[in-house]
Amino acid sequence: MTLFTSSQPPISVPDIDIYNFLFQPNIYNTVRRHDQPLLIDGLSGKSISFQEAQTLSSQLARGWKENVGLTKGDVVAVFAPNQYDHAVLYLSLLAAQCTITPGNPNYTEAEFNYQIQKTKAKALVTVPSLLPILCKVAANNGIPPERIYLFGEEAVGSIQPLKSLAARHRNKPLLFPPKGDINPAEDTAFICFSSGTTGIAKGVMLTHRNFVSQMILVSSYEEINPHEAADVYIGFLPFYHIFGLTTLVLRAFYTNTQVVVVPKYELELVCRLIEKYKATVCALVPPVAVHLAKNEAVLKYDLSSLKMITSGAAPLSSEHIEALNLRVKAPVRQGYGLTETTAGCIYQKVGVSLSGSSGVLLANMECKIVDVETGNEVGPDQPGEILLKGPVIMKGYLDDVDANNKTFTDDGFLRTGDVAIFNSKSKEFYIIDRIKELIKYKGFQVAPAELEALIMSHESIADCCVVGVYDATQATELPRAYIVPQPSVPRNNDTIRIITDFVNSNVANHKKLRGGVRIIDQVPKSASGKILRREVKEWIRKEQISANRARL
Repeated sequence: MTLFTSSQPPISVPDIDIYNFLFQPNIYNTVRRHDQPLLIDGLSGKSISFQEAQTLSSQLARGWKENVGLTKGDVVAVFAPNQYDHAVLYLSLLAAQCTITPGNPNYTEAEFNYQIQKTKAKALVTVPSLLPILCKVAANNGIPPERIYLFGEEAVGSIQPLKSLAARHRNKPLLFPPKGDINPAEDTAFICFSSGTTGIAKGVMLTHRNFVSQMILVSSYEEINPHEAADVYIGFLPFYHIFGLTTLVLRAFYTNTQVVVVPKYELELVCRLIEKYKATVCALVPPVAVHLAKNEAVLKYDLSSLKMITSGAAPLSSEHIEALNLRVKAPVRQGYGLTETTAGCIYQKVGVSLSGSSGVLLANMECKIVDVETGNEVGPDQPGEILLKGPVIMKGYLDDVDANNKTFTDDGFLRTGDVAIFNSKSKEFYIIDRIKELIKYKGFQVAPAELEALIMSHESIADCCVVGVYDATQATELPRAYIVPQPSVPRNNDTIRIITDFVNSNVANHKKLRGGVRIIDQVPKSASGKILRREVKEWIRKEQISANRARL
């Protein structure tokens, strides 16, 4: 048996809930001031300090409990672009002992409904622009208007802003949930949605202990000196995504590190705010790195304040890093993780890790690498699926026994679906391939099975297959559909347009068929009926080779 363990010294993780953990004294908040801006609205300049966040979240928590009537374990859905008081909302719900299920504000009605229905959410927080669709979804799921609240200052009809809930509890003592009331290892703090290794989106149950462990292990690995000037994060990664949630909301709060909040990613806006606020750390996904390296608009701004670029959600190639560093001299650090591992659990060491590696295991983590075909464990320098175990591993998928049985081994390791090699010389892991079927579009997961089910619902389609096509210019995969039309349906561009429009009008933005639609005679399948995606990807490989030759 080859068990890979962390080279980092073991770290003790306290048995405590997230809210009490963040507001108890630590090596950062006892040194860094509580009255300086911590959460900054990049557009308006409004800000909230550590001290104000503590007060506001406590007031809101009382409102959730005493006015809305939420009790321990009740789920609250949050669908909104990044808000500067996003962290305050999350903290207030944790203080009220609720569970948060954050989601993409660009979802379709069906996708909103699925998440709320699956989690049995009892309340909802959103923004005014989403009310027309979400009020309908809420009504369909038994959430009354008085349990819908808004970010911002103004009410919309009978729907009230969060501040009205907090205002009822001004001048009351700060609320801290009794430490014994929450079981950190068992009680779910967040239900984040992920497609796992296959299939439609599943609710990933992440506990208080998962997040407390993640904050401690990563911050320790980064060796942040609390006595040095605190960093300034530019915060455009979505706060509903595990990367943004851990890096820009919880871990930034734990270290009392300033975050300039950006509602959504727009290249020039991000560059302008980096220059204005002299941001020192930029957390991004590979497509953003490509934009920074190639878009001429970047040259109009001074980005020299950046000291670190941290990249995740998908691999970033050496070529893209080199192109980026021609414009932005900050070192790039990559990490590896999943929603199911509470974000990163393998990290590069700046100035030490080789380009292309994923890095080393965080403290308290261990892993095995197993042969993809046989399931037998393999040693260093041999490829196989990477299996992980440790305190950041999810509790499990919500109400999905079958998925849990497939994802966890009998000895408690999480199957990641990713192929890795442990390099015996560098002592680092390299993620080299994916055995899972997921498509990664700009850090977002797209499940082929979901798109295939939608396409098959169209009367003109006899069969189909969806795969990802890698676009080097954007450093991301693009969903592409291969369709077999019904015999009576013309095999022409009109059919392609109809299917493209049908899919794109029924899915969230990141699931659109940006890789195009191709008409084929037959979807390659095994004797058991399973789609042979490797054959389809071989078509793509040959197509790309031909295209490259034609350009020469």
